Amino acid sequence: MDREKLQAARIAFLTNRLELSSETAKVFWPIFTEYDNEKSKLSKKYGAQKRLLFDKDSRSLSDENADKMLDIYLEQKQAELDLEKKYLGRFKEVLSMKQVWRVIRFDSDFRRSLMQRVSRGNRLEGKPKPNTGGN
Repeated sequence: MDREKLQAARIAFLTNRLELSSETAKVFWPIFTEYDNEKSKLSKKYGAQKRLLFDKDSRSLSDENADKMLDIYLEQKQAELDLEKKYLGRFKEVLSMKQVWRVIRFDSDFRRSLMQRVSRGNRLEGKPKPNTGGN
């Protein structure tokens, strides 16, 4: 599924679950898109920092680089928390408290549902199920 179709499905899913009026949707979606873009930038920024420290074989990670990775991990989590606080405040300006909670809950549900569909699709297409370490 391409990014545009995925984003359209996500918007439809959330709009329906949040029970957004057309007026509220016009105000909410630009804010949510901004939030989502900033979240994506954080992920790319910290992912790039981690890749610089990470060798192809994770078992060969030095203690020094592992310590740096932990620092980056914590810095990323703090940046994500700060972003969440900022945008939850902005969401509260246009949505009810119940809708704000639903944004977080239902966006997570959408992502989980998508991952399940992708996982099922891979097996249906004859691709092997990822090794979970069970055998």
